[in-house]
Amino acid sequence: MTFTIAENKIIKEKLLSKKLFGMAGNKAGRDMIEILDGLHETINYGDSLGVRMYHNVEYEDYPEHWHTGIEIIMPLTLDYTIIVGGKRYHLGRGDIIIINSGVLHALEAPPAGERIILQFDSLLLYNLKGMETLLSLLPEIIIFTEKSEPELYPYVYQRMKKIIREYDEKKTFCEIVIYAALLEIFVKLGRDFTDRAMESGETADRARQKEYLETIMRACNHINAHYQENITLEETAAVCGFSKFHFTRIFKQYMDMTFYEYLNAKRVKCAEGLLYSTQMSVTDIALNSGFSSLSAFNRTFKSVNDCSPSEFRNKRVAELANCK
Repeated sequence: MTFTIAENKIIKEKLLSKKLFGMAGNKAGRDMIEILDGLHETINYGDSLGVRMYHNVEYEDYPEHWHTGIEIIMPLTLDYTIIVGGKRYHLGRGDIIIINSGVLHALEAPPAGERIILQFDSLLLYNLKGMETLLSLLPEIIIFTEKSEPELYPYVYQRMKKIIREYDEKKTFCEIVIYAALLEIFVKLGRDFTDRAMESGETADRARQKEYLETIMRACNHINAHYQENITLEETAAVCGFSKFHFTRIFKQYMDMTFYEYLNAKRVKCAEGLLYSTQMSVTDIALNSGFSSLSAFNRTFKSVNDCSPSEFRNKRVAELANCK
């Protein structure tokens, strides 16, 4: 199920007419990446509710970078190449790739061609109970082709068409409709992920696997709700009804990180938001993010971002100044 010639023509005309995005494609090879600090791209969503879409027709490559937003790419004509972890993933016409938040990637463009590139702020999804856990369970990238995912591909493809149409028509509440379509996509992916995880084992083990997955969801929801408090591994294991050692093993197995790595990642993400949007002192931010001391906060923050909290804030201030 790929775009028909007629659909491609309609999409191209609408996008290039500036009705859809207020732009007719990017002029320079790196105009799509407006703010790049080292490898970190800050996505400028403009006046939209955390959604940005491009009809990209560039023939230049985009260097290795990452961003907190989630990115969806779908070629309309010809191929497109995404590089993640040194591996090249080639998308054909109509194929779809989802690049999760924080994933380092680069883009290689052919001499010609067109593709839709959608970026959206994942923080808007995190406010929904269970959504942050769902996104944590998903892999770094997900690729959909009609051949490799005959059931999932039509589902995602139809919602991408809906998103494009909503941008075109700009009806009242169009951004809400767009996020509703994105929610449908990610809920479908989450359910498919858990179903496949349970089906991968023997029939006798599926009940246990289902129990483990539900335990991990419950644990992550508990962390997301109480990360600002002094929660512990023992406490969370007890909430889930498991011993400390059993819980430690299955959490690592399903999340590919330890309990404390997940907890600290959540706390650092909270701190980043406070550094970006408030004038609170670094010490107050550390305490409001759940860290027991300033030294622990500085050490953990630097291990994640390769800079101190103060340096992170100064970079953000400079980025905002450049946007004005």
